[in-house]
Amino acid sequence: MRGISATASTFGALAIVVGCGPYEKAKLDREVDRLCAIDGGVRVYETVKLGKENFGADGEVFPQFRAQIRVGESLGPDYRLTSTKELIVRGDPSLTKWSVTITRVSDRKVLARQINYVRGGGDLPGPWAPSSYSCRNVSLDLSKLVFLKEDSK
Repeated sequence: MRGISATASTFGALAIVVGCGPYEKAKLDREVDRLCAIDGGVRVYETVKLGKENFGADGEVFPQFRAQIRVGESLGPDYRLTSTKELIVRGDPSLTKWSVTITRVSDRKVLARQINYVRGGGDLPGPWAPSSYSCRNVSLDLSKLVFLKEDSK
């Protein structure tokens, strides 16, 4: 009788854990949608026109600075790209706020800001990568929205 009780308890606990996983995941997905509606997405406050020498063959902005080792200097000495990560909900699933900002060094003016909320995990354990859910329509390359190629005449 004891063995049956222990087995039933184990399966009951497993059913609760497996049953709560999708609920928590869906709950955080709704929270991602809510937060994205409040302040998620990309905001460009000012664009900067640059000469063609500041663009690589593939359209990369400031290719001459791509090998910069110091954090934030990938855009050269005149502009800073900073990225922050804030863990809102720890665990599995988790909720993270990512913020990327491009600032002009001379006057410290924020040229653009990207905010993205990402839910990660909440899946059944296995050998696969965890799923994720994030704000829709968030550009992956903020610098291409800020730095535009000057028309050559």
